[in-house]
Amino acid sequence: MNNLNKTYYIFDVDGTLTKPRQKADNRFVKKFISWSAGKNLVLATGSDFSKVREQIPQNMLSLFELVFCCMANELRDSSGELMRTNHFKPEKELIQDLKNFLIKSKYNTKTGNHIEHRTGMINFSVVGRDASDLERRLYNLWDKKYKERQKIADFLRNKYPELNVSIGGSISIDISPMGFDKSQVVEYLVQNKDVEEIAFFGDKTDPGGNDYGLITSLDRYNIESFRWHKVNGPKHLSELLNL
Repeated sequence: MNNLNKTYYIFDVDGTLTKPRQKADNRFVKKFISWSAGKNLVLATGSDFSKVREQIPQNMLSLFELVFCCMANELRDSSGELMRTNHFKPEKELIQDLKNFLIKSKYNTKTGNHIEHRTGMINFSVVGRDASDLERRLYNLWDKKYKERQKIADFLRNKYPELNVSIGGSISIDISPMGFDKSQVVEYLVQNKDVEEIAFFGDKTDPGGNDYGLITSLDRYNIESFRWHKVNGPKHLSELLNL
C-alpha cells in the first residue's frame, strides 16, 4: 500500500485488538501507538461505546478517526461524540423466541443479561453478558462442541429472513435488520472519505460471523485495493503488523 493518506485500516476489537471482553495489553498498546503514526484508523465492533472504553485506553482510542459501535449502527468519534445512529424495534415474537432458547438450553450456567438491546441491534447470549472470563471460556468450549449458537442462528435466519443474524465474540449472537451490519463501515468510508485502499483485521470473518458483512460489502464498491486478515487475537495481530 503506497498512499497512506488514502488508505484506511479497520480493526475489530474483541478477538483482534483485545482478547474477548479483556483490556488491551499495555505492551501491545505501546507498540500499536508507535505503528499507527500517519495512518487512518477506524474501529468496527459489535459492542457499545461504554465497553470499547473499558477495553481500549484513551491514548490508543484517540488514534481512531471513526469508531463504529453496535455493528456499525452507532458512529462516534474517539472522544465519544455521537455522529450517527440507526434504530431497531424488535418484534415481540422474536424476543419470546430468544427467551424460549434460554429456557430450553441444555447449558446450565446462566449469569444474567441474556438479551441486550443495543443501538440498531440485539445481542443474545445463553450464558449471559454478566459471565466471568472463566464462565465465558467454559461456554465457548461447550458451544464449539454442541454448536448451540449456530443452531439458534440457523433457526432465526429461517424464521426471520429480514434479519441479519451473526455469531459474534465468544458467547453471543448479534441480531439486526438486514443491512444493519458492519458493511455500513465501508459504505460510510466510500461516501464520505477519499478512499483508495482498505485493510481490515477481524476474527469473525467466515460466513455467519459478524465481520463477514464488511468483507462481502466491498464487491459493491470500486475500491482499488482491499485486503483482509482473519486474526485470532492481539498476539497474531502483532505478528501481522510487525509490531
